[in-house]
Amino acid sequence: MNVKILSLSSFLFLNFLLSYTGISQSDIDKNMGAWKTEFHENFSNISSKTEPESLFILDGSFLVNQNENGKQLELSGSPVGEFGFMFGSRIRERAMELNFSFFSSKQGRRYPSIAASIGGIRGYRFRWNPATQNILIYNDEVLLTEKNFPWDGDQWWKIRFQVIPLKNSISLLKLKIWHGDSEEPEAWLIEHQDNFLFKGGKCVIWGYPYAGTPIYFDDIMILSLQK
Repeated sequence: MNVKILSLSSFLFLNFLLSYTGISQSDIDKNMGAWKTEFHENFSNISSKTEPESLFILDGSFLVNQNENGKQLELSGSPVGEFGFMFGSRIRERAMELNFSFFSSKQGRRYPSIAASIGGIRGYRFRWNPATQNILIYNDEVLLTEKNFPWDGDQWWKIRFQVIPLKNSISLLKLKIWHGDSEEPEAWLIEHQDNFLFKGGKCVIWGYPYAGTPIYFDDIMILSLQK
């Protein structure tokens, strides 16, 4: 699977820069289209039933799985728990974007859950809880905002998560989630400003196979906004 990465539109990007940073028009022109891929893993070149060397496993069994759709990273549905992996180089003092796809299924009344963070384990994190149909956004363990969002199982989902440091010690957080077989929505699902200046770090993805079914991940990508 290939995640379609769309750049910020000129209109939205110009408005966010002018509204929050006050930088000059020449600086804006220099930054347009300057998102750079820092990390990309689609597991196509990794042997099945092996642990990818590009990932640092924090806990859990994450192995490459191959089926009719190609190769993906599989988190086993057993044991049930909270498992994750860290990846990418440490990026400092730049806007960052995390993209990935995932697939999982419910079992009876039990649902899986996923989370991801930018800026390390204690960075900016979102968690999607399908059982309660809500998305939570945190800075470390501090809840910043939440939004109701329904979950449909047995299909791929795509994620875009951005953290953009602004002037005056403010960070802008943006999140999109959409069906893998649909076009990416133009509007962000969540946009939130936090009174904390983001300083960068690595990225982390967690899976919570509470349903006892596997969770699959694919097309993991990190981008940074070049200065």
